[in-house]
Amino acid sequence: MSAGRPGARVTIEPRRLWSLRASLAATRWLLYTAALAGIATTVRNAIAPATARTIRTPSPASPASGDAAGQWFALRFARAYLTWSLDPSEQERSLAPFLTGGADAGISPPPRSVERVGWEAIAGARAQADGATDYTVAVQIAAGAVRYLALAVGRGTGGHPTLLRYPALVGAPATTPAGSLDGSGLPTLDDPPLAAVLLRALRNYTAASGENLAADLAPGARVDTVAPGLSLRGVVRLAVEGPGEVLATVVASDSAGGAYTLGYEVSVTQLGGRWEITRIES
Repeated sequence: MSAGRPGARVTIEPRRLWSLRASLAATRWLLYTAALAGIATTVRNAIAPATARTIRTPSPASPASGDAAGQWFALRFARAYLTWSLDPSEQERSLAPFLTGGADAGISPPPRSVERVGWEAIAGARAQADGATDYTVAVQIAAGAVRYLALAVGRGTGGHPTLLRYPALVGAPATTPAGSLDGSGLPTLDDPPLAAVLLRALRNYTAASGENLAADLAPGARVDTVAPGLSLRGVVRLAVEGPGEVLATVVASDSAGGAYTLGYEVSVTQLGGRWEITRIES
């Protein structure tokens, strides 16, 4: 029989009774505090649950249909291109910011002539597959005629607009004559209660009576501003463009007595069995 290991020693330290009571009380209060914190958290979650947060990832930016920098470049170039005086250097200085490396714009104005631009405007824009844009700029010259200048504008150093080739003098952009403007190809609205709401709202809208119009608007409705001084003469046609979408063709008069046939797109919804308007746009 082997000898057993020496027994564990027990050390007895004398402690004052008041310190032992204080230690027990502190432990008891810590337990109470933890329990109360748990109860408070439970009650708070029951009364006001945490709101779920949705993180929206921005979608990739789509190319802008109208490039402001490219348009501004085209307008400035068109003005410089079609402006000249008896001093040839004046036009050269105006065109210099658009040309590099000794390039020229390829224009020789008639001798002993002066040309000034009244106004210029973008008459058309067509995006190309390579990222360039073909702009058609309408330019009114001093004689009152309007010339149309086609410009191919791309991106150069640093992404700044640059002219890709010589401009072209072209005709006015083609247009397609309209047959009917009151949505004749769309079904006519056949809902008397909705038609009554639309008539009342359009009357208040054209009269710029915001307080009366508000009675027929849904919360958060979007309404374009209207020209002042109009009054509704009548509704020509209410055509259904889609679910909750109506094309309203109306006749309105101004303070001078002029009559105008106008078209407004109106969106509607039913709330509690009542038609309300969510949008009025021109």
